[in-house]
Amino acid sequence: MTAEAETADLGVLLEELKGRSGLSYGTLAKRLHMSASTLHRYCKGDGLPPEFATVERFARLCRATPEELMELHRRWIAADTARERQRERRAPESEPPAVAPPAPQPPASTPTPPPPPPARRRGRTVLLVGAAALAVALTVTGAVWLASSGDDASDAGDSGDTTADAGAGGDGEPAPVTVAARPHAFQEDSPCGNWYLVDAEPEQVPPPPDEAAAPGWAAAMGAVSADEQYVELTIQSTGDETVVLRELRVRVSRAEDPLPWNLFTGYGACGGGPVETTAFDIDLDAAAPEPTAAGDQPELPLWVDETDPLVVYITASTEAHDVDWFLELDWASGDREGVLRIDDEGQPFRTSATEGQPGWSFPIGGTEWYTHDTE
Repeated sequence: MTAEAETADLGVLLEELKGRSGLSYGTLAKRLHMSASTLHRYCKGDGLPPEFATVERFARLCRATPEELMELHRRWIAADTARERQRERRAPESEPPAVAPPAPQPPASTPTPPPPPPARRRGRTVLLVGAAALAVALTVTGAVWLASSGDDASDAGDSGDTTADAGAGGDGEPAPVTVAARPHAFQEDSPCGNWYLVDAEPEQVPPPPDEAAAPGWAAAMGAVSADEQYVELTIQSTGDETVVLRELRVRVSRAEDPLPWNLFTGYGACGGGPVETTAFDIDLDAAAPEPTAAGDQPELPLWVDETDPLVVYITASTEAHDVDWFLELDWASGDREGVLRIDDEGQPFRTSATEGQPGWSFPIGGTEWYTHDTE
């Protein structure tokens, strides 16, 4: 089949899931951080999502079954493979014949070669960064999934997103880059919800939220992420210029004993599949902790522009403390540079270890919490 036919085949299943969900294009697009027109093209088979992560998130919002997820993955791979073959066939036709350049005159002295440019990325990259608290070695899980194309990040103001305080560059002008943070994002291998510590009894706690409602639910209950916190960052240039992301730092502003509160999670027996990962390590005992990429994981410096944003997933974990923490991102654009503080609407992110207290889970279709074995 041609790339167009394979893409249309994927669109048929996407449209079927969308119709069954009862959700509008606008609602789904906001939750996926893309424009409604882009989502409409995907569902009509007129465009192929650059990466399967977009398809998977769409499917989970539409409550696709595991079998439907597998079929979506098969159809996306078929369409992507056909598209790559089509590109390869066209490439030789568009390449001009090689012309040997004139031999340059040797310079009087050999200048120092310039530093290599920041790594270029195919499409909108997903970079996962993990952070552990205090003396705990921080593990960064990295994704092989690439996120969707540029206009997917245009609606970052929904579903509990917060925007980093970018401040200004050295010239006092607003920073040319923004960061939208989702402090309560759900992990791909745990689509039914996160674990939270809540200072309340089960009968005082409402049913667990879906991903879109998680920020409001957590704020209303004063809930604190338990053992680890999964934060999604979307980093994008605000103008035409390219912005280089130089360094990402973890700052711990407070560390105390773990909270003794009750432990709650999302819906029981919901399922979910593993995500292939790579890893980073951070030694928080070091004088200046910094993420170090492993394997094929993209490593800073990277770059973003208005049409090519970067998605970073951060898994911050602790086994022994109640921790307040935030991030700092060094950026540069032309002769300008600055630092962004990334936090939760002006407050630090907060993650607390657990101490073996019983967990509570809420069954799908149930009416009350029940004890969940956390061992």
